Amino acid sequence: MSRYFECLTRSGGNAAMGLVTTATVFGLLSTAAQAQETFDNRGIRLAVDTVVEFEFLESNGSYQSTFGIVNLQTGEKFPIYSEVRSSDTPQAVNQPSDFQDDTGIQNRDDFQGTPGVTVPQPLEEFRFAANTDYSFYLESSFNGRPAGVLYSTSSQNAGNRQYARFEGPVEDVIDGGLLLRWEDSGALLVGDANTDYDYDDFIVRIGGYLQWDTP
Repeated sequence: MSRYFECLTRSGGNAAMGLVTTATVFGLLSTAAQAQETFDNRGIRLAVDTVVEFEFLESNGSYQSTFGIVNLQTGEKFPIYSEVRSSDTPQAVNQPSDFQDDTGIQNRDDFQGTPGVTVPQPLEEFRFAANTDYSFYLESSFNGRPAGVLYSTSSQNAGNRQYARFEGPVEDVIDGGLLLRWEDSGALLVGDANTDYDYDDFIVRIGGYLQWDTP
């Protein structure tokens, strides 16, 4: 008898995304194996080969960004999403930040980008190799000029700063989806005093709902 895991969630009513593992779902491993795993600001490291699916939810900010995964052992980057424009509709760049979380379709005043427009294909996946150190990264540009690269692993950022926020425990990857929210950091261009740290600049859902199938 064989069995496999399939994680599903909804986007726009009928899109599916999720997670499949080659052995067992991480977070449900033995205590010894769990001790070797991380999926947070300390880094990404899983005990078994794991395919994880991603869903782009929205972006807010004037940067045009690429979200991806970097193998910290080799330095190789794997882009997942690249925005084709900075926002759905052009806006004046001299408008100051409202220093608020602009998440949600009704808040379109901060260069909002949505699935199918700024990111044409919002559903993607990546296979994490077992016992390998990874980090998510966000590489941004402004008017065609590089605006820096930030990492979800805080130790990879200058001053060990946290520019990515994981909302939900690792178990949420198989139970509804974990949110990864980015602060794309105006500190790279306008200084710390004008950095809003609203963590709404690039938002991705990781994983989905767990469903069993036992033929």
